[in-house]
Amino acid sequence: MQGDEKAKAKSEALVEDSVPIMVGTPTVFELYVGVGLAIKSSEERDKVLDVLRSLTQLPLDSPSATRAGEIYAQRSREGSPIEAEDAMIAGIALENQQALLTRNLKHFAGISGLKVESY
Repeated sequence: MQGDEKAKAKSEALVEDSVPIMVGTPTVFELYVGVGLAIKSSEERDKVLDVLRSLTQLPLDSPSATRAGEIYAQRSREGSPIEAEDAMIAGIALENQQALLTRNLKHFAGISGLKVESY
């Protein structure tokens, strides 16, 4: 999201409104995949660690994993498959009664009960 002015503005607005910003552990996984694939991985790792230190992390616990599995299966049955990581992120958000903030609304469209916001 480096250089993404919309993401920066949304983050600043959330902080200003005292809205806690949290991250699910599947997102931590995705961030570290990016670090591992980066040309300057040690620099990227430092940037990721700086951001993660400031955020509450929500784990993929058993209730969240159960919900994620249900989402994944339902979307597969409906012919609109979802990435496993996205299903896990949605399951965590639902179980923790949190809105999900994403640039890609399409990935999470149609998940019952999930509040999705974009920037």
